[in-house]
Amino acid sequence: MTNFTLQDLSSSFQKLKDASILIIGNGPSAAEHELGKEIDNFDQIIRINNYVTHNLETHVGSRTDIWINGANQGLKRRTDIPENILVMIPPVVLKRKGDAIHPRIEKRLGTNKYELLPLEIMSEMESSCGLDRPTTGFFAIYFCYLLGLDVTLHGFDFFVGSTAHYFDSPLKRWLKEKGIIRKAGKHDVSGEKEFVESLIRQGKIKLLAV
Repeated sequence: MTNFTLQDLSSSFQKLKDASILIIGNGPSAAEHELGKEIDNFDQIIRINNYVTHNLETHVGSRTDIWINGANQGLKRRTDIPENILVMIPPVVLKRKGDAIHPRIEKRLGTNKYELLPLEIMSEMESSCGLDRPTTGFFAIYFCYLLGLDVTLHGFDFFVGSTAHYFDSPLKRWLKEKGIIRKAGKHDVSGEKEFVESLIRQGKIKLLAV
């Protein structure tokens, strides 16, 4: 399925091998139910980009074991920086920036303690899924799937019916719904949705029961 394995990552990520893993997306559905206890029962909890848990623990849980982000321009500086950070940047950007990308990552994350997936792995994932410039959330799902990990998903709406995030303020949500703030324009979100739903139907990954 893939030429890379968990052994290609640092030792801090080896714990994923035999763990129950929950990847939480930032779609509105992530906070529709009070599932905090169920979420925190997973061995490893992965959150994406600008996730929020403060004051939402009863709905989205409290732990973040791994933070996967794209170190993109819209990434907000965090005060609660997780111990394990995995950065997934689109191959086209990695090719253009090369090693010069690290100062930008460190500035946006506020730390130099992160692991950047190399160009070879990012390129392999993008070419094998057949989607152009997938979202960080899709890359996170696909990465864990290719490694054969025990993955459950929650809060991935693929911008269907709403372009908002569960943590958006009422004003920001309104601006997104009116198209004043545009989201996911670079991505084939319908293709991502179809791809992930196919994996779910095949029993390759699961959905968190609500």
